[in-house]
Amino acid sequence: MLWVATGARGGIHGYGRALETTGLFADWGVERLVTHDDGSRRRRAALFARAAGTLVWRCLTARPALVHLHSAAYGSFVRKGLLLWAARGVFRVPAVLHLHAGEFEDFYRRCPAPAQSLVRATLRRADRVVTLSPALGAAVQRIAPGARVTVAENGVRLAPEPRVLAGPAPRVLFVGVLIERKDPLALLRAWAACLRPPGATLRFAGDGPLRAEMEALIHAEGLQGSVELLGWLDPQDVAAQLDRADVLVLPSHFEGQPLALLEGMARGLALVSTWVGGIPDLIEDGVSGRLVPPGDTPALTAALDEVLNDPDARQRLGQAAYARAQARYDIRRTAERLHDLYRQLSGPPALTPGGTAAGGAHD
Repeated sequence: MLWVATGARGGIHGYGRALETTGLFADWGVERLVTHDDGSRRRRAALFARAAGTLVWRCLTARPALVHLHSAAYGSFVRKGLLLWAARGVFRVPAVLHLHAGEFEDFYRRCPAPAQSLVRATLRRADRVVTLSPALGAAVQRIAPGARVTVAENGVRLAPEPRVLAGPAPRVLFVGVLIERKDPLALLRAWAACLRPPGATLRFAGDGPLRAEMEALIHAEGLQGSVELLGWLDPQDVAAQLDRADVLVLPSHFEGQPLALLEGMARGLALVSTWVGGIPDLIEDGVSGRLVPPGDTPALTAALDEVLNDPDARQRLGQAAYARAQARYDIRRTAERLHDLYRQLSGPPALTPGGTAAGGAHD
């Protein structure tokens, strides 16, 4: 099977790493094709060309059981759409289009009419469109009635037990790219305005185009003693930050089903996020976290006030988030869902006499 995805930092790459630990890749002899990463424009063009050439060659010579394409919106959808039409339209290889973009419906609305027609045709051409949340699945069916949609929620590996969050100096964490749709500036403004217990800290694990503006705001508000910009961290260091955090905040304007929130749920952190995309499917406001309208800094400030200054509420929200992750978001459950889907579309994985998937795992 071909697994076609970005190698750039972010949720899609983390999703693949988590699934690899379940045995799904070994069972299906997955070969990864990387179409995009964080490199230069020339490097990204070369990556896509090489991935496209490999896909065509595999379809001509080995005929994979399935092609599973992972897409965000905008340029990512264009790249995966081209590969989907090659695999399914030309070579008749079953193709799954897996949408990870919370802003997909907004992307569709922004397309001119001819491009909208191509988006609809691509969604209908896929043997299955997989979405991370029921909300995104409903959006796909509004855009392209007749598209075959399956919801397969994200998953994560769970900690053995939830963290204890009742310490007097809460540690707050943001994980993600420092871009407008993640709105880290709103979090900084809310941090400046909220009532912070002595010793409370806020750390940003990530980097991006808003960093300079954030640094200026930190200095303007005198937040140097409580805020730290960590820059890009490797996955192990991000996990270590999550292991030490008490509160995870993600004030996004668009999301699918963000892996950062799931990682917080898997540890029992108190979560603060927004009413967008698939996030309300993850978090029940007031029960397993706090949700506020996107861009509403006063509401975000009030939510921070609550989780920072009420240790009992912090612990209650974190434990409820952990229980919800146990019930719905264990990565093994996600792997089982995908395994069933692959069997529906292509039959069982072909096994070698030794009992492993034919072709082995490739990197």
